[in-house]
Amino acid sequence: MKNLEKKVNKFQKTFEKQFVATVPDANVFRLLVNKNFNFKNKNILDIGIGYGANLLEFKNRGAKIFGIDIRSKILKHIVKKNNLNSKNFFANDLNINFPNLKKKMDLVLCKDTIYYLNKNKQFFLFKNIDKILNKNGYFLFQYIQSQFQQKNKDNYSFSLNSKPYFKLLLKFFDKKNPIVFLKEKHIKKLIKHTKLKIKNNFFDISMNIKNQKVIISVNRFILLQK
Repeated sequence: MKNLEKKVNKFQKTFEKQFVATVPDANVFRLLVNKNFNFKNKNILDIGIGYGANLLEFKNRGAKIFGIDIRSKILKHIVKKNNLNSKNFFANDLNINFPNLKKKMDLVLCKDTIYYLNKNKQFFLFKNIDKILNKNGYFLFQYIQSQFQQKNKDNYSFSLNSKPYFKLLLKFFDKKNPIVFLKEKHIKKLIKHTKLKIKNNFFDISMNIKNQKVIISVNRFILLQK
């Protein structure tokens, strides 16, 4: 996307003055628990921490937590409010560089972040994650693969392939959000750029309602291991 960095910075600044209470993503913890991942004393890095719900849940389960986010004010608020070690958190624009982490990680989580990076920086991100992972460490990432708009709000069909009821969106429904849908071919290239192996992947469906329009998002989660 042309001028992606400027669009991302402009979009993220809209969140600097607000803090939204959120809950941990059940998909993340269900997947890790099913893999018998032991959180206690593990180093866990969250890239794009949102409002900190997943990161704080990692801490509650005994992990040592680290975070990266472009929104410095939100990051400082989370660190101060929860009495966290500020040295473990980095206000960083991944379209410019990747922070210098001195410790290896047992798990790296990256949700709703990859598509805010230029493609060359996506490869750079995956390479750096590969470098900072401990042996047998995990990298779990998520992205919105596609979106559909419901044509008839009174429709109860559950088939996204039902053309009379759903329309595939070519662009993200919120025009202010510079998300670009990533193709499967590109995701495979990103993974091949590392030495990590796919251990699991699954889809999750979520819904948004905006201006009385029902938008269905298809989220993909992929778990890699070193």
